[in-house]
Amino acid sequence: MGSPSRTDREQARVSDMSQGRVEIDQYWRTRTINEAQLQGYSCLRLTCGCGRITDYPFVLLLQRRGVTRHSFIGNIRFRCKECGGKDITIGVRSQAPSLTW
Repeated sequence: MGSPSRTDREQARVSDMSQGRVEIDQYWRTRTINEAQLQGYSCLRLTCGCGRITDYPFVLLLQRRGVTRHSFIGNIRFRCKECGGKDITIGVRSQAPSLTW
C-alpha cells in the first residue's frame, strides 16, 4: 500500500486548486460591483475552461446596458470569445502598481 503515487498527489493538488477557485468564484458572484470597487479592485478576471483569461475593467462593465454599481456580479452574463463557452470563473484584480521597487 505505501505512499500515494505521484499521480494521486497531482490529482489531489489539482482538486485543492479547483476547490479554491470555486470558493472564490462563488464569493464574487454574490457581491456587487460597488463592493468590489470599495475593496480596491478595478476589474473582473474572467477565466474560461479553454484557458482564455480576460481582465474586464469595471469602467467598461458599467457601460453595458442594465449594469449598475449595484448589480450583482453573478447576474451579469459572460461568454468566451474564443470557444463560446458560458461557464466562466469569476475573480477580481487590482490594477494598482506594485509597491516593490
